Amino acid sequence: MEFGCAFASTPEAAQQAWVAESLGFDYIGFYDSPALETDVWLTIAEALRSTQRIRVGTYVLIPHLRTPITQASAIATLWQRAPGRLEVAMGTGFTGRMAMGKRPLSWAFMERFIGQLRALLAGEEVEIDGAVQKLIRSPNDPLPEAIDVPLFVAGNGPKGIDVAKRCGDGLVYYGEPERAPGGFDRLVLPLHGFALEDGESATSPRLIEAARVMFTLQYHLFFDGFSGSREQLDQLPYGRDWLATIEQLPERTRHLRVHEGHMTHVNAHDRAFSERHRDALEAFARESALTPGQLGEQIDSLKARGATRIIGGHALPDWERGLRAFAAAAGLG
Repeated sequence: MEFGCAFASTPEAAQQAWVAESLGFDYIGFYDSPALETDVWLTIAEALRSTQRIRVGTYVLIPHLRTPITQASAIATLWQRAPGRLEVAMGTGFTGRMAMGKRPLSWAFMERFIGQLRALLAGEEVEIDGAVQKLIRSPNDPLPEAIDVPLFVAGNGPKGIDVAKRCGDGLVYYGEPERAPGGFDRLVLPLHGFALEDGESATSPRLIEAARVMFTLQYHLFFDGFSGSREQLDQLPYGRDWLATIEQLPERTRHLRVHEGHMTHVNAHDRAFSERHRDALEAFARESALTPGQLGEQIDSLKARGATRIIGGHALPDWERGLRAFAAAAGLG
């Protein structure tokens, strides 16, 4: 069983990777959302530079943001810097698309892109946009003709899972854990909740702020149709209040305000909403707080469902305390 963590691409990446490695994590991933964050490939380069062992990757790459040959060139460059330590997970896009006012990519696009990327990394010629392309090597180029980098596919529904089976080296699954599909040699599942420090209350300032990030995120997911719909927002505490204030914003630029701060900080609108409904925020924090025993039970459950890697511990804004609490509770190191 491997343990990983994931963060937004920010200037803190090198320190986050160093801390994660020192605590015994096997993997650290970074989001690909250029409207909000630093460039994911430059971020990964800094994370690789600051570490020796831990594997580093995209979590997850949004293919349309760069051409296939640009993505392949970036992967090849980083592979040269740290052979065997780079991984690439790809998805259709949530904030990476929606913060730009776009819907997620189609699975037909994803399957075509994965095939093109594999061919380029294998040193093959491939037709892209009506022209044959290839990573052309010079005689002095130290890179091998073919570059073997694991390509994971992030998918929750039947189409994504099917593409992962046909085209991927593993699945990143964020659906309901009890519905995690079988048949994958590599299955990445998330661990939900925040590890408590010794003697810490579920409503401590640290836990409240960590919970605030995820508490408000669930409204974004419903609003954009990722894990529900706008019509279902009333299933969340005070969902109609959240929606009513969002709908007061100009429709043309509304997506910019909704996704502002996504997984980097809580924006002013969401902070005001979560303070206005502090009862719901504190209830969410209590539900999300995990004792070492509860965390261990969740790990065992995910292992029983076929997980080969568990992603957890990325509590914001105090990410280092979050990683240390998770590592201690999970017995890493």
